Amino acid sequence: MKMMSQIGTWLPYLGLLLVYALGANLDIMEVDAAQYASISLEMLKSGEFLQVLDRHEDYLDKPPLLFWISALSMKLFGVGSWQYKLPSILFSVVGLFSTFKLGQRLYSTQIGHHAAMILGSSLAIIMTNNDIKTDTILVAAIIFSIWMLVSYIETKQLKFIIGAAFGIAASMLTKGPIGLVMPALAIGGHLILKKNWIAILDWRWLTLLVLVAVLLVPMSIGLYQQYGPDGLKFYFWTQSFGRITGENSWKNDTTPLYFTHVFLWSFLPWVLLAIGAVIQELKTLFKPASQNQSEFYLLSGIVLVSIALSLSKFKLPHYIFVVYPLISILCAKYINGLKNFTPWAWTQLSIAGSSVLVLAILLLYCFPDGGWYVPFILLVFFGVATIYFFTSYRASQIVVPSFIMSIAIGLGLNLHFYPQILPYQANAKVGKWMTENEMPHERLIGFSTGGRALDFYAGGIIPWKKDVASTIDAILPGIIVYATEERYEELKNHGQFPTKEMVFKDFEVQNLTIDFLNPKTREQVVKKKYLLFY
Repeated sequence: MKMMSQIGTWLPYLGLLLVYALGANLDIMEVDAAQYASISLEMLKSGEFLQVLDRHEDYLDKPPLLFWISALSMKLFGVGSWQYKLPSILFSVVGLFSTFKLGQRLYSTQIGHHAAMILGSSLAIIMTNNDIKTDTILVAAIIFSIWMLVSYIETKQLKFIIGAAFGIAASMLTKGPIGLVMPALAIGGHLILKKNWIAILDWRWLTLLVLVAVLLVPMSIGLYQQYGPDGLKFYFWTQSFGRITGENSWKNDTTPLYFTHVFLWSFLPWVLLAIGAVIQELKTLFKPASQNQSEFYLLSGIVLVSIALSLSKFKLPHYIFVVYPLISILCAKYINGLKNFTPWAWTQLSIAGSSVLVLAILLLYCFPDGGWYVPFILLVFFGVATIYFFTSYRASQIVVPSFIMSIAIGLGLNLHFYPQILPYQANAKVGKWMTENEMPHERLIGFSTGGRALDFYAGGIIPWKKDVASTIDAILPGIIVYATEERYEELKNHGQFPTKEMVFKDFEVQNLTIDFLNPKTREQVVKKKYLLFY
């Protein structure tokens, strides 16, 4: 009986690992993930780990931790998609465990488990464990740091300060000062609201900062060697705080409410519960101090960090994902405290169930070549979740059916959707063709086209030629030219006819459109790229 209980406890996490694992071997998606994979490979080949290069040029935009661990993974297991993604997915597992442990410490074991299930099955986390960027590591490292800091405040054990230092350093080595700012806002907001001045003045916070500084020394040395003081300033100020002050040149046409609509789709199917949880927690701020037993770590982290990110003049959807572990714990706490479970249970069943059914229909309509078995699996999961719904009660009736259907959505994406759209990444397909056919990457040149996915899968940096004259000068017997349809016409107009050509369909799958998803109009928006053999 005890063994069955343990299996039931850990089975959901095995489901999440299955979803993540199925996405690990899919082609790396352009633009960011492919660039980071290419940088990691370049770092591995050069052996230079303190100075980050991108196509032989200085690269300052992101700190090096993702590149370090991905290069190490590829050194141990070889070069490929899953080797690049593996370290980040392992970090994500740590993030789920940390979410569970923080929820358990603050509230209960059940709340901890439900929080981890909510986080791991949210659309955002399923996506970030496929399209690996720095945020996969960042989310995990920050929630680990907050768990460590909360544990220290409650126990005063030095080991938690040491753990927090490693978590904060990992966060900062992944994406800069946000790795320190977010834990500080979460913990500091709680201590100020609780008027816990003794904890605020604890001298061991200085120990924490010293340990973090020591762990950042290797990166700081590399930055100084590569860029001098300007590199340190960019990393510690301009890249993060400069987006608020305007010193950073990166800007896009986003409003302060940008993350509102991002949250509405990326935290599915839990978004309505999250809104209810945050509103409920905000109400506790107005209770008299003598009656207020609430913990404010979660609310402080969510609200203050969301405000800071919303003030940035450059925003992308995945920036807000960093608060999702805290929202997940707040959701689990809210569910556990509900007096009337029935309305929420039906609401969650409707949201998750309709999502599964819509996805199954879209898979069959948009990509019928993928077969019917994955949509059938989605329907089976829908049936299992529905049966569970009618045979369970209270918190489990809300969490488990939605979780089951979220797993189904993850399987639908990684077994059907992504395998159908990723072959339209011509850069990746050409690079893989070069490797599979043992073509040295030195034989290939790009005529005003190419990309990091091409470099990564071809096993080396593919040089670009910007005009037809320099391309013709480089054409020698045995050279292969990679070109768009327009550039191919230019070569033919100059009398350069290849002995053989290969055609690859191409579309920017990171920017999906209705016309691409519609099989009737897809060919109208898909372009062609060519391998031209001379």
